[in-house]
Amino acid sequence: MSSVVIPRLRAGEAIQLLADHARRLGEGTTADYLVDTSRISTDDPGAGPLPDSQQVDAWREAIVARLTGFDLHTKEGRDGYGMELGRAIAEVIDPIGSDASHDGVWSYLSLRVLPDVVLARWPGETIVGELRLPADRWIGAQSGNQDRSYLKQSWRRWQILGPVMVDADPLFGEAEFAAMLGRPSLARDQRLIRQAATAILSYGAGQPGGRSEFARKFMALIAARTGSMLLDILSDEELRDFVEEEASSIVRSRARRGV
Repeated sequence: MSSVVIPRLRAGEAIQLLADHARRLGEGTTADYLVDTSRISTDDPGAGPLPDSQQVDAWREAIVARLTGFDLHTKEGRDGYGMELGRAIAEVIDPIGSDASHDGVWSYLSLRVLPDVVLARWPGETIVGELRLPADRWIGAQSGNQDRSYLKQSWRRWQILGPVMVDADPLFGEAEFAAMLGRPSLARDQRLIRQAATAILSYGAGQPGGRSEFARKFMALIAARTGSMLLDILSDEELRDFVEEEASSIVRSRARRGV
């Protein structure tokens, strides 16, 4: 767990800095020139000690070093890049809960520390001669739009699913993540989600529509079945048996229908 408070940007700062980045990139500035680890700021000075620029540099160097060799023109490359990014943030920075829940932390990491990392995945588009970066992916909820901060999302997926993601072949994609993590009531239960992900890998590939379609139907079934259950009282083995039974019930149902 991080021993320092991660710097933060206020919403107004993040919005302005994102616009500045887009303008500079549109003028030909390369992404590495957007990095600025010397500015250490927070909207809550009493929250705890801040890192110095050397520590922030160390975070950046360690994370960037892990993100080589991915072809972002392919789905496989994009999925692998996102997984490794989430793991790197978790292992290198390891945000404490109060930092991870603060939108300004993720905006700071996106705009000041890892702008080249975000740009590689979400480069935006040029409209009427002006580059527009996807604000929801760069600064999440601080943009006033849906909270889809790329860094936060990648970190959260790794925090919840962890090593199960590594076992997936092919790696989990957006449709499967949406099915598994789209319901907050389920996503809060790490044990359940990891067991569900394991079942999706075991049963989904051979089903009509593949893993993504199986994941969608399976997680809807899990949500319906667990609505009135107190899962905390189940042992790991009991929870695994429950999830396995629900997954196999879908397979049996389709077999009876000849689907």
